[in-house]
Amino acid sequence: MKNVLNDDFQRIAESNLSFDEFRNRSFLITGATGLIGSLLVRTLLYCNHVHRLNLKVYAVVRSIDKARSIFGETDGDLEYVVCDLAKDAITCSGHCDYFIHAAAVTTSKLMVSDPVGTIRTAIDGTEKLLKLAVAQKAKAFVYISSMEIYGQPKEEGRTSEKDLGYIDISTVRSCYPEGKRMCECLCNAYAAQYGLNVKSARLAQTFGAGILPTENRVFAQFARSAMNG
Repeated sequence: MKNVLNDDFQRIAESNLSFDEFRNRSFLITGATGLIGSLLVRTLLYCNHVHRLNLKVYAVVRSIDKARSIFGETDGDLEYVVCDLAKDAITCSGHCDYFIHAAAVTTSKLMVSDPVGTIRTAIDGTEKLLKLAVAQKAKAFVYISSMEIYGQPKEEGRTSEKDLGYIDISTVRSCYPEGKRMCECLCNAYAAQYGLNVKSARLAQTFGAGILPTENRVFAQFARSAMNG
């Protein structure tokens, strides 16, 4: 798996992306010990090394021990920001040019057992990040959303970005897609009112090299079963 990841990092670093745009810039990434967040951090650090960009990455984590198990000890280009976005105020030791908000409750069992916490983590955490981005005059803010905001499509066939279907708000697990919808709405509100450059990325099921040993979504269970014969 490590070789697959290194091949991916190398392919990105050798692509035709405009890396010079990120020279001497800083990134703040939440959910940095999750699958998406951790791969974003590792990719940025790899490209920083290859292209000598003088990047700074602030990785927002709840457990510094878990962060160290993934990234190791921090160097000058990586700094841990320990924060529970549902409870804590977030502060950063330096200026952040780009924000990538990937933190969220992603375990269905937890969505059902703690729907209030799921909603509060989504909305309160997102607003804290948006306020900080405005205060720091960030160049861009990326919100990692979900395909679940589409709900149940009204028609068959291809769904466009504007085709938002039905979500049953009497179902407890709807706290997740409804929370994502509200966070996208909040992002759009900050864009309109404060001029913040916001993008929402609606991800579907994501998997591949780099998943953590504790991952228990169905694809990981199938993979482990196959590996164990």
